[in-house]
Amino acid sequence: MKRLIVLSAVLAMSIAMIPLGRAQGLGGMDMKGMDMGEDKKSEAKSHKGVGTVKKVDAAAGTVTIAHGPIPTMKWPAMSMTFTVKDKALVGKFSQDKKVEFEFVEQGSNYVITSVK
Repeated sequence: MKRLIVLSAVLAMSIAMIPLGRAQGLGGMDMKGMDMGEDKKSEAKSHKGVGTVKKVDAAAGTVTIAHGPIPTMKWPAMSMTFTVKDKALVGKFSQDKKVEFEFVEQGSNYVITSVK
């Protein structure tokens, strides 16, 4: 009987010594500084397109382009609005000008990184 009481006391003390974070599973885990795959900018694939500028919104830093098919995105020809990476790049766009451009996908945005 004494062994059972001693064993119970040891077990109770062992459980009390478990850190709270461990007892709550991953809830107490500090994940700051861990690579969660969020910063993939350096791995962003660049896509190329050719089209005609339909609208330039310098204040918003966007351009609307009627572009041809973009095979790397499996897109048909269409008109769409792109964000321009660098506001200085906006000056290279003018309405009805034919352009060759490169862009990357950033979340739900498509960002033009260069233009010719």
